[in-house]
Amino acid sequence: MRSVLTAVLGALLVVSAGAQTAASRPSDSLVRPFVQNGRINMQLSAGDYAISGSKDQRIHIRWSVRDADQLPRVHARADVRGTDATIATDGPSNNSLRFEIQVPERSDLYVRMTAGDIRIEDIRGNKDIEMHAGDVRIDVGRAEDYKSVDASVWAGDIKAEPFNIVKGGLFRSFEWTGGGQYRLHARLKAGDLRFYSKAAL
Repeated sequence: MRSVLTAVLGALLVVSAGAQTAASRPSDSLVRPFVQNGRINMQLSAGDYAISGSKDQRIHIRWSVRDADQLPRVHARADVRGTDATIATDGPSNNSLRFEIQVPERSDLYVRMTAGDIRIEDIRGNKDIEMHAGDVRIDVGRAEDYKSVDASVWAGDIKAEPFNIVKGGLFRSFEWTGGGQYRLHARLKAGDLRFYSKAAL
């Protein structure tokens, strides 16, 4: 019994230490008002990005780094003009930079990114995503919401379960046509590209 309690306490300490480490990362943020059904242009530097939608009519950007002395080197801006917004980021390219970007759930996205990992969830609208190297994960919702889908990877895997597509290797691509209203375009030079439905997980 004592060994079991020791093991449980040890596991709790590890989880607690990990949570404290994540929470203690130096961070900063900004907020801008924005509307539903707008168009958002994102020019993103290398890093780890989580982009999600919400019912809030604002753009929220939060960034964090591993070391405090790197925080002044991170720059983010969000310029809003009516129904158009431009988000740009810049910072150290040493795998320590993380961004969380929250936008209205009904938004059209245009994203250009150099390298890293990007996850897009809970956003309904047109999506135009291109990146040089890394992993791309996009929650597409329902396949029937899309009018046209095209995706390509020079070297890597494509997994698009909602469209019944799985491909791997070199120079892989696919096109899909449906009866919905949205357009989805994704291009990745090297890495893995996945389309999925969060509701189905």
